[in-house]
Amino acid sequence: MNAKLVVTDTQTERSFDFPIIGAETRIGRMAGTNDIVLHDGQVSREHAVIKQTKQALVVVDLNSANGTFVDGKRVSEHELRSGDTFTIGKYVLRCEDLSAGLSIRYEEKQIGSTVVMRTPGQMASMLPHIDHNSFTSDPGGKSVVDDYINVLKKKAETLSRLYELNRILAADFSLADIFKKVSEMVFRLTPAGRFFVLQRDPATGELTTSAAEFRTPASAQTAEEIMLSKTVVDQVIADRVALLSFDAQADNRLGQARSIVMQGIRSVMCAPLLGRIDVLGVIYVDCQEQAKIFSEDDLDLLNAVASEASIAVDNAISHKRLVREELARAKYRRFMPPHVVDEILASPDSLNLGGKNSCVTILFSDVRNFTSMSETLPPESVLQILNKYFADMTPIVWEHQGLLDKYIGDGLMALFGAPNECEDSAANAVLSAMAMQHQMSAVNEDLKQSGLPEISIGIGINTGTVTVGYMGSEERTDYTAIGDSVNLAARLEKQAKSGQIIISRSTLEAMGNQLPVRPCGQIMVKGKKESIEIYEVLWQATGRLVRPTNF
Repeated sequence: MNAKLVVTDTQTERSFDFPIIGAETRIGRMAGTNDIVLHDGQVSREHAVIKQTKQALVVVDLNSANGTFVDGKRVSEHELRSGDTFTIGKYVLRCEDLSAGLSIRYEEKQIGSTVVMRTPGQMASMLPHIDHNSFTSDPGGKSVVDDYINVLKKKAETLSRLYELNRILAADFSLADIFKKVSEMVFRLTPAGRFFVLQRDPATGELTTSAAEFRTPASAQTAEEIMLSKTVVDQVIADRVALLSFDAQADNRLGQARSIVMQGIRSVMCAPLLGRIDVLGVIYVDCQEQAKIFSEDDLDLLNAVASEASIAVDNAISHKRLVREELARAKYRRFMPPHVVDEILASPDSLNLGGKNSCVTILFSDVRNFTSMSETLPPESVLQILNKYFADMTPIVWEHQGLLDKYIGDGLMALFGAPNECEDSAANAVLSAMAMQHQMSAVNEDLKQSGLPEISIGIGINTGTVTVGYMGSEERTDYTAIGDSVNLAARLEKQAKSGQIIISRSTLEAMGNQLPVRPCGQIMVKGKKESIEIYEVLWQATGRLVRPTNF
């Protein structure tokens, strides 16, 4: 189904279009996570998703707080047809099938030799041949000159229109708008009665109808089934040439294709949309009026228009891909250092559910006595404190090649040595913890200036083998780690007092004796039969460290 959503803010009455491309289109309040961002407090962070199949679009509510409504009734899932609307918060979203009401199939018949072909950029002579001996006082000479001038005028108008089209398409990234403007140009300068754009799936080669325009509304209303010549389309794609049949109705060498004869088609033109790498699809036009058939000039025009449209379509596809990449980049960069984000975007196939066993270092940090303190503060003050704390801690994790796994209430979990193993991961984790403790003085200074209470943190670190990977569901995936070593790191964080960094024996051995520590004896940890030897990192004895050169 080739469709778009028309999204209208009922308060401002402003609207925008969003073409449905891909299997899923996510809707919600949070930028970076969603394709369509709705700015309304009644909209959940991840509110709904539009799922697209070959047959239909389905809107699925993602257990939102305030619901998704169709005809005033809350729905969990609803199949959308062209013209259907649904409501999310203050927004009304209308589904428009860009090829609604049309049934298009292909008739496979051989074509004959009554065709004209043009390669991209190739045009017939701009001007007709003129015999200069005919410029005499003879009245016939005047007729030749008039014809010559008329051709010049038509060519000048065509060039002017092409320049206009190029200027308009250069700034347009909506495929629906691009095809609409191209169809208007074709209708204006050729006798075409019907205009179709068939886009090609680069993976499967399958063609889908992206645009269907008619010169007159009556033609659209009476078009119950439209049959296009598959042979024409296949040859245009295979040979990458524009093709013209002068008079398909009369030409027996077209094999009297039933698709052409039954619909009274007098002439057909088809031109390829050529991308930077492959064929993007075709523009297919035909004419039913006997007195108005296509000429070679019309083919030249369509060839030129298709070249302009190809650039615009390629740019639109690239623009959408770049926008999605940037949204993904912004989303992942909230949790991962830039080098990890770049690796993920370079190999998107690696984003599969499942994990692998790796030796990593896990860091847990938590604000001490935050629960009792938050009971005396208004919610907005609690949020302000946490935002300040996390805003200062997250860059420190990244600076030391760590991956922010998640925020957990007033704490955070970070991984070092994932997704790629690193022999310095333990040292990086401890250096990160030391920098975090040093940064707390700056955090508290900012909180004090804002009239908010000071906070302190405790940190626990452990090194061991865990399972790391993408876990969750097809709809929601998180990169995380699970295993006994993760649980132990969390237990060590609970042992740490305000301002302390507690590490395990395994972390000390992994990082070597390059940083100041002191033994803290052995402790019994819930879930462990044997005691655990722990150490405190003496971060107060140092300035804020960066990674030593001998690591």
